[in-house]
Amino acid sequence: MFKIATVALIALFSLSGPQTPQSDEVAALKRELEKMRAQQDALKADVEAIKSLLEALTGRSLGASIVNATLALAGEPSKGSKTAKVTMVEISDYHCPYCRRHMQQTQPQLDAEYIATGKLQYVFVDYPIEQLHPEAYRAHEAANCAGDQGKYWEMHNQLFASPTREVGELEKQAAALGLDAAKFKTCLEGGKYVKPVRESVARMQELGSLIILLVS
Repeated sequence: MFKIATVALIALFSLSGPQTPQSDEVAALKRELEKMRAQQDALKADVEAIKSLLEALTGRSLGASIVNATLALAGEPSKGSKTAKVTMVEISDYHCPYCRRHMQQTQPQLDAEYIATGKLQYVFVDYPIEQLHPEAYRAHEAANCAGDQGKYWEMHNQLFASPTREVGELEKQAAALGLDAAKFKTCLEGGKYVKPVRESVARMQELGSLIILLVS
């Protein structure tokens, strides 16, 4: 009986006494969990908005399949072996958070295990979503301007790592990659790739693409 009372007393002291480092850690974990839940709720809301928008744009439900469709890839930026048995096409938006997550979490493995080994040819197609990310068009134009100087993929990676809406920031990113600043500025501000990027979006909408990587 004395032992039971002692245990109960210790339990009471542990509940009413000052917080220990361990209880501080628990409280911190709880706060982090609440933050993650809030972020998850926000992501879910964004996904639903994107799904609704894509279905409205394409006239298809996300469960629909595109069978025997032909996608012209001539002139699109690619990396990996052109004789690879498999070609992976990413139809994407530089300002899309889900695309950025794919770039950070999945792309490194694709690069190392499939693209670098010649098993896969990887092609990127511009698809900025104007209704959600109108400023993303300029980022896609910037990537193509960097491509004129042989730095497409370097700019591509930078745009996903640090998406920006400011022309000045795009120019800083280009300079950091060693691009000729004057040529890049002329290309970007002259609108060399305005029409090609918009044509890319139109082609994807005509095809009925649902941007698989965006909603995965």
